[in-house]
Amino acid sequence: MLRLAALGALAALTIPAASSAAAQTLDAIVARHIEARGGAERLKAIETIRITRTVATPFTDVKVVVYRKRPHLFRLEQAPAGQPAVPRAIGVSQAWDTVQGKLVVRPAQAFADARDLEGDFEGLLVNWKEKGHTVELEGKEALPGGEAYKLKVTTKSGAWGYLYLDAKTYLDRRHVNLTPNRQAQVVVDFGGWREVNGVKFPFDITEERTSKAPVQTLVTYTEKIEINVPIDDAIFAAPKG
Repeated sequence: MLRLAALGALAALTIPAASSAAAQTLDAIVARHIEARGGAERLKAIETIRITRTVATPFTDVKVVVYRKRPHLFRLEQAPAGQPAVPRAIGVSQAWDTVQGKLVVRPAQAFADARDLEGDFEGLLVNWKEKGHTVELEGKEALPGGEAYKLKVTTKSGAWGYLYLDAKTYLDRRHVNLTPNRQAQVVVDFGGWREVNGVKFPFDITEERTSKAPVQTLVTYTEKIEINVPIDDAIFAAPKG
């Protein structure tokens, strides 16, 4: 009886240690991820980003320009072939876009989700505790191209999804539902990582959206990423009228 009791006491003592080890493992994975991107100091040195892309859809190619500015300002302009650019943005206090030429300001919850997800500047895992997010390590999963660490991410606003890091490179391989779009299942795969000013970015992105409508696949080719270019705060504000 004494021996069994002693074993029980030992088991009770080892539970917190196991939990602590799991937490350290998550922290180590995140640290490797940040280092793989280029390191915390290089990421911190970036104040603005301008990205020029072409998105191939089943119907046409769309020219896309993305503007980012700390801490969470975001603007995307997309122009289908032969048409003017249509903007949407996340400003200081609201998220807005244009639908059939009319300004639409998104509800407060949609703004909070967009700010945490699309407006995130360095990546969801960078300073995730300070941002108020929750990250849980759910082990490894086999993906095309090799194993990946599966992390469940719940943002401060309450949006949640899964982020997969390549088990060898520690770079993003896949995001599942880490998007403000709650009308569809969204799977985004990343590849073609290249260095820009010492920081790695994915140049090849494939997005698959599944909803009541047929599956839609979008393939994104990145032409140019510019770091610390002048970007006026005014472009993120909703247009008057």
